[in-house]
Amino acid sequence: MIRGFFADGPLARLSLEFGLFGPLNTATAPWLIAELDQHAAAVRDSIAAEGAQITRRSLTSYLRGFMDGCRERGWHSSSADYDWETLRVLAVCRLAKEYGFVR
Repeated sequence: MIRGFFADGPLARLSLEFGLFGPLNTATAPWLIAELDQHAAAVRDSIAAEGAQITRRSLTSYLRGFMDGCRERGWHSSSADYDWETLRVLAVCRLAKEYGFVR
């Protein structure tokens, strides 16, 4: 197991679940790659605005806050579409993979 990888952490769980749905390990349409790039940049900017670096802890904290907001608005991930929330979660999962926090 690589250093820093926690198989039961929220980033790993969500990356596994959304990896089955989303384009985390496969080639995708250019529009989707562009959307994910924009969402990932927004996540990085949000974390930086709090004065933090991208770490497993800061990304997990962002994810928890984002998911809490989604739940408060009544969003759920049962849709088969790439809605705004799904794209943001996929971007967080992609960042977690890029930074080596999940496989």
